[in-house]
Amino acid sequence: MARDNKAGTILGFLVGIAIGAAAVLVLAPQAGDELRDNITDAIGDSVDQLRDRTKNFTRRSQKFVETATEQVQDVVDQGTDAFKQAKKARA
Repeated sequence: MARDNKAGTILGFLVGIAIGAAAVLVLAPQAGDELRDNITDAIGDSVDQLRDRTKNFTRRSQKFVETATEQVQDVVDQGTDAFKQAKKARA
C-alpha cells in the first residue's frame, strides 16, 4: 500500500512539473513557433522522465514479486517437509 502511495506521489509530482513548465512557457513572451517548440520539448522531456521512472518502478516491482514468491515457496516447502516428518513420526 505504501508503494502505491509513493507511485501516486511521484506521478503527481511529474504531472505538476509538466503543468508548471507548460504554464511558464505559455506566459513567457515568445514567438508562436518558438513557444510551440518549447512546449513540445518540455512535454517530451516530461514523458521521457515518466517513462524512465515507470520502467524503474516496474523492474523493482517485478523483483519484489519474484522475491516474495520465492520466500512463500520456501515456507510452503518447509511446511510440507514438516508435515511429512510429523506423519512419519506417528506411523
